[in-house]
Amino acid sequence: MEEPPVPFAHAAAPIGEGTPATIATAAGTARRAGRSRDRRKRRRIAEESGGWASLPGDLVRLVAERVRLDGDVIDYISLRAACSGWRASTDFPRSPQEQYHYFRPGGWVALCDGDQTRPDDALQIAFFKLSTGRRLRARFPTKLRGYRIVSFSGGLLVLVHKRDSIVRLLHPFTRSYLDLPPMAPTFRIVVGVKDKKECFLRMNAAICTSTATPDTSVDVVAWFPGEKAMLWAKPGDASWNAIYLDVQLQSVLAFRGRLYATARDSANILQVYPQSNIFPVDTPIPDELGPPLSCRSFLVESNDRMPLAARHHVALPNIHTAVKIFDVDLDRRQLTPLGNIGDRALFLGKDRCLSVSAKHLPSIRGNSVYTSEGCVELYSLSSDCPESYYLYSKTLCSTRPFTIADHLITYCNHLEWARGLMFHEYPCGVYASKELNEKVKKQDSQLRIPTPKKTSNPSANFIQYL
Repeated sequence: MEEPPVPFAHAAAPIGEGTPATIATAAGTARRAGRSRDRRKRRRIAEESGGWASLPGDLVRLVAERVRLDGDVIDYISLRAACSGWRASTDFPRSPQEQYHYFRPGGWVALCDGDQTRPDDALQIAFFKLSTGRRLRARFPTKLRGYRIVSFSGGLLVLVHKRDSIVRLLHPFTRSYLDLPPMAPTFRIVVGVKDKKECFLRMNAAICTSTATPDTSVDVVAWFPGEKAMLWAKPGDASWNAIYLDVQLQSVLAFRGRLYATARDSANILQVYPQSNIFPVDTPIPDELGPPLSCRSFLVESNDRMPLAARHHVALPNIHTAVKIFDVDLDRRQLTPLGNIGDRALFLGKDRCLSVSAKHLPSIRGNSVYTSEGCVELYSLSSDCPESYYLYSKTLCSTRPFTIADHLITYCNHLEWARGLMFHEYPCGVYASKELNEKVKKQDSQLRIPTPKKTSNPSANFIQYL
């Protein structure tokens, strides 16, 4: 019988293979003892050779801990790769809980190459650090070619297998991974199959976990545009569980280990995971800018807060969009209008939203909101009256070099990003080239909703939620 995959298998192990159950044999013990002797020998040689490599192990560990706490996971990996002595003096956790807790990549966004090639087919992604401007291209093993990138959440890539619908969480820099059960059996029960392929293609997902302890659980929640249902699973589950909703979700945000959302035809913010009663928040949207139910609300994480951006379409001369920002008080369950967000700029997209600092990115305009629907617009909050600046039109051709704003807007619209297309170049999925249309159709046809075996008996826990 095949061994089940090991959660977050270490990069040294082949992707997709589990650790043999006989790892604790005498031979394995001897090999570990030999590796320990080799590490001690390398450390002794490094100390005798002088220079930076001769730093005492205690000092190296102290510096490494500072780097881990104040820097980034990439800095820690680079420190360990500097020399064998430093690597032998530092630790790298192997358990799934510790690795996700201590080495979660934060503040990185994925850039689109704009070459009409899916990143999951190219097996490489360029990442950009918002706070430093650092750029890094990560390459992935060929065994990931059968997966499709669904989302980015908690610093990890959420992947789904194109044929058997197994969901995998992948750390982009360490290549460690976590497998979850196939999603198709529960999807067939909850959503159905007929005319639902497009729904499955537009699937989005988020990771809900607390960072308080290393042994925290990693829960994955998936939802589908236009469907009143969510699926969730965690490591060790035999199948995905379902939450039935009475509303269609609009903007979804994982925040402090919970999942919050705005819904269509509703002025409330909802806590949709973990299971809870309705989470109402008064939304004082000004009536003079339009009926509240005709607006679209976006949840954003910014400086450990959760502002809400309400976008209105107003019928005024030379005005395309009006935006109001509110600070969400989760404890008091109310909103406070914000007339100024300082040097922050908000990027609002169909699939995710971002808050970035203009101090770190000079080409980005602070105290502003970038919206993307039909075209990309820049709305300034500095003016006392609604003021909209037309930024881009759909060009239908490649305009290089791309700006940081181009990349961030594309990152917030996952469908275009996943197809290797810059958002501002293609009008809402309408492609001028017949060849590109055929290419996209061929790529989408590779994702299947497999039929369960007759002997299987998939079960799902259904919860009437809202």
